[in-house]
Amino acid sequence: MRTRKDLQPSSPAIRQLIDQLLVALACLTCLVGEGRAAVSEWHVAPAGDDAADGSVDRPFASLERARDAARAARAEVPDGAATFKALIQAQPGIYRRTAPLLLDERDSGLRIVGAAGQATRLHLGRFLRRADFHRVTNQRVLSRVDRAAREALVVADLQAAGLDPVTAWPDTFNDGGGLPDLFWHDRPLPLARWPNDAPTTMQKVLDRGDWPSRRPGAFIAREDRLARWNVADGLWLEGYWRVPWEPWAIRVKSIDVTDRTIRFAAPIFGGIGSKYARNSALGDGKEPWWAINLLEEIDRPGEWCLHFPSQTLYLWPPEGWNDEPDAPVFIAQGTEPIIQVDNAAAISIERLSLEGSLGDGVTIEGGCGNRVAGCRLMNLGGDGVVIRGGREHTVISCDLHTLGGAGIRLSGGERATLTPCGHQATNNHIHEVGRRQKTYAAAIHVGFAKSSGGGGEDAVGCRVTQNLMHDLPHAAVLYAGNDHLFEGNEIGRVALTSHDVGAFYTRFDWTSQGNIIRHNFVHSSPQANAFYLDDGDSGDTVTGNVVMGCAAGPFLGGGHHNQIRDNLIIDCEVGVHVDARGVSRAYATNERLLKGFAAVHPDQLPWSRTYPGLAALAGTDAGLPHGNLITGTITIGCPTPLRVKASAEQVADNTISPPTVLPLTAIGFSDRAGLRRSLLGSTFWQGRLPQLAPIPFDRIGLQRDDFRETIPARGAWLGRQPSLSAAGRDASMRDILTTDR
Repeated sequence: MRTRKDLQPSSPAIRQLIDQLLVALACLTCLVGEGRAAVSEWHVAPAGDDAADGSVDRPFASLERARDAARAARAEVPDGAATFKALIQAQPGIYRRTAPLLLDERDSGLRIVGAAGQATRLHLGRFLRRADFHRVTNQRVLSRVDRAAREALVVADLQAAGLDPVTAWPDTFNDGGGLPDLFWHDRPLPLARWPNDAPTTMQKVLDRGDWPSRRPGAFIAREDRLARWNVADGLWLEGYWRVPWEPWAIRVKSIDVTDRTIRFAAPIFGGIGSKYARNSALGDGKEPWWAINLLEEIDRPGEWCLHFPSQTLYLWPPEGWNDEPDAPVFIAQGTEPIIQVDNAAAISIERLSLEGSLGDGVTIEGGCGNRVAGCRLMNLGGDGVVIRGGREHTVISCDLHTLGGAGIRLSGGERATLTPCGHQATNNHIHEVGRRQKTYAAAIHVGFAKSSGGGGEDAVGCRVTQNLMHDLPHAAVLYAGNDHLFEGNEIGRVALTSHDVGAFYTRFDWTSQGNIIRHNFVHSSPQANAFYLDDGDSGDTVTGNVVMGCAAGPFLGGGHHNQIRDNLIIDCEVGVHVDARGVSRAYATNERLLKGFAAVHPDQLPWSRTYPGLAALAGTDAGLPHGNLITGTITIGCPTPLRVKASAEQVADNTISPPTVLPLTAIGFSDRAGLRRSLLGSTFWQGRLPQLAPIPFDRIGLQRDDFRETIPARGAWLGRQPSLSAAGRDASMRDILTTDR
């Protein structure tokens, strides 16, 4: 009998289809008996009673009570694990929670369903009363506050309000540092900061600092504003101190107001001062930073800060505060997920809204065939949905926004045998993520870690299809691993507060192969490359995509055996980029690349048959790019249709066909604005480009289904200002975050 290890079709598309069938067959064992099962049903309501019987007229009050009733009924059914199905119908309203809803193998086959068309909200937030807020009368406090805020400022004592104490921030952090989030009208209120709408920059770096010896850095500020700040209460500055993809908050040790010298209390890895400064080892004066959580910088309605020494929260109430005394105010403080699923099968979580935690919305570990469908995950400090391991889990038609971390994280399968997991993220609307962790917290992660190091957990055979992702501080999709399909996604307004990244981004792994990026529409992201295969990434296929208004379309950073075919690139600075960075960066002897290469045994099955070019790298100078194919590219309005940063000899082992360069008039437009309106209006003129392979443009982005009855007009969100975070208010950082790769 031939197994997955020795049956390896050469076509990536055929291989992915077979992988999906194999996963579906394996998962079927988890769902046996579903068609024969009788369904037991219970009801819950916010005003219910756990002493009731769980009927529609006498509902339970808690999901745990309904879950336990389902478990008890399941235990009484012969062979219950195979045939028992249960439904928990949650009536609309707010279910205030203090701990996760825990589900495991005893709950397999359970559906938890919210009311269609009405908000069924599982809320982990701590609600505050208006009586918890008092006008500030302490003159010492008021003297520190901006004059405009003094008449309106209110204060809440956390202990008196029954909240948990908040630990002061550590010396350095890049993920919010554990500070709670404050919400009014279900929208986050901005933490006080300076400057309000754009970062400032360092005038001069005095000392980069040294990580091995733990010597902190120091710099001279440009403005005198810092004379107002109280260092004794704790002062932190946040910024992109070294590179435009690693923001850090650092505690200030001292400020000398006479010469505006700021000295930090701790170093960060790599030190402060741009690594790209060509003429100075101390930076170039463009490094952006801002001050956060200062009482002195509450200077407009809605801003707040938390004073760690006194455990008090100061707030300039937002507009409408006094007119709406019943509008909910809550703090997200708990760090646990709202729903946790462990080693279960065929659990379906439908039409629920999960809110108010500093942790994740839903976590799924192991198991088979679980689903999160038609849910709203918002106002969370962590990730929306996290799936680790198991098989055939799905996140479908969910809305995920206002998240501190990522939207969806997928990992699973086994790279050693290239066994797929079959997880899917499809038809989801994801925006305004990364509010706390501003980089490496993308809309969707597939096997990619929470840091610039990439890699992470095993991920094989995931599908990311027909999602809408926009208004993101960093990347839209971060991926690593093998045999993933990214198809039919619409992505816009990426890298709003960072730079040197891609809408789709992967890096530093020769073995992350077999991934297909097909029929996506990436637009309105001038600070991002559309498809960034960075630092030697290899073996991916980028085909049939439409790109408009990005820094570049496909961007190949020194990797091997990538196929770039039949893409349409419009109004980008660069159509396609190729380089040989592996030569100057010595990839051929890089320990990390070589270790990852050896770990998968590329000369043995199944790797040798699936990716024959990978094993061949062992006999080449792997610092040079090998086997890349670039063909069928069409560019319109791109100043540089093709950029090759390498000598002819360095790219001799690649097939690079120059793009077909067309004027706007070739497709019937007289200006770029008209072309842009056409695409954003979902009008695609395939017939005017007979040389372009067919692209199903109407199947890109959100689609109607059982859980998504309406979809927004394409680009409707482009007309509003994003509200990502304090740093997300920056309209553009392109002039500051410039790099030369």
